[in-house]
Amino acid sequence: MEKLKQTLSQINWNFPDYNSTKYPLDINSIPWYPATFPAPIPKFLIALLTSEGDIVLDPFGGKGTTCVESLKQNRVSYYNDLNPFAVDITKHIVDSLRCCNFDVSILEKLETNRTELGELKSQIYLEDIIITKETKADDLLRFYTENIKERFVKNNISEETIWWYHVDTLTELLNIFEIERLQENDRKDLFNIKKLAFVTILKEVSSQRGHFTYVTDNCRPKKLHYYSAISAYVLMLERIKLSIENFLKQNSLTNKQNKLMQQINSSIIHRGDARKLDWIDNNSIDLVITSPPYLCAQDYIRTMRLYNFFFPDRDFKKLSLNEIGARSKRRGIPDKVINEFYSDMQMVFEEIYRVLKTGKFFCLIIGQGKGKITQGYDTITDLVNKASNCGFGIFFQTKRNISYKSVRIGGVDTEDIIIFQKQ
Repeated sequence: MEKLKQTLSQINWNFPDYNSTKYPLDINSIPWYPATFPAPIPKFLIALLTSEGDIVLDPFGGKGTTCVESLKQNRVSYYNDLNPFAVDITKHIVDSLRCCNFDVSILEKLETNRTELGELKSQIYLEDIIITKETKADDLLRFYTENIKERFVKNNISEETIWWYHVDTLTELLNIFEIERLQENDRKDLFNIKKLAFVTILKEVSSQRGHFTYVTDNCRPKKLHYYSAISAYVLMLERIKLSIENFLKQNSLTNKQNKLMQQINSSIIHRGDARKLDWIDNNSIDLVITSPPYLCAQDYIRTMRLYNFFFPDRDFKKLSLNEIGARSKRRGIPDKVINEFYSDMQMVFEEIYRVLKTGKFFCLIIGQGKGKITQGYDTITDLVNKASNCGFGIFFQTKRNISYKSVRIGGVDTEDIIIFQKQ
């Protein structure tokens, strides 16, 4: 154990040279998601704290970083998240890997007919559309033909999209949506790859060019500018294709027995609340790695607003209110918000303790929110104490600097990596 602690202490957990944009062919880099932790964190923790075939759980799974890193190392992944859009993204990634590992020729079908897609490029208006306080929905709808408006209704795409996308961009998105049959959930093979590409470009081609919290807080753009959805989509398909090829190639080189299909089939991607992991048996997990919400730092579900316009979830508003430590609660009564957060995390820790095997490790990556509501509180120390009260002992703890902090977590520039061991 002392040798393990020494190895952990020698790692530069800041990973100053790591940025997902430097690894565009890593499947982890494909989908955008707020406040994701760098892939090297779970990569090293999984390698050091588990053996091949072990089960790795992330109860706040996000876009599936821990899940993917587990599969890379021939571990079984148990993924959980309350956010239906995060669950979808992770399912699309894993199912894409499953299909392509089973039949690599599927990737050849991704050679999209660029000519056909190119003909779908809209040429209706193209000039910027200025939005003022006096602008009404009818002022924007006049740019759309009746046929286009009927197609949006038919495909159950929210009319709210007209405030976020230029008419030509939105028309292209509709064309992609229909020609790729993205509303049909029973399709396999290329469906997961194509939907992943589609949802990944939604923020990129929107006219809200500010920080993602503008989308979270429903701050509509003041000018609608044309961005080519067709071009972005074709490029994203190619990038996903290359990233899957890269994943499978690396897997074949490092895992000669190629147990990827076995590990995927044994893995579980679950949509649920981290406070209630009743789908997992007692003492069945070999390692838990998670980065829970930092108090009042992010609204993960509301950040997926654009996703919800095209693939609506009926519980969108309800789920947003049920998120642990959501940023939307930052204007509440401090003591009430803090105590609710602590109570929620206590329930999470109790569930993690229940499902984790004795002697195994629970890795917590957590930062201190810097909003006014957290002033006077040391939430990291308080959470460590709550975990200890559940029966966990601290095995290792270190602090890391967060690179690109303005993009990643507003106001949080450091976080702690705490490794607990179940006594």
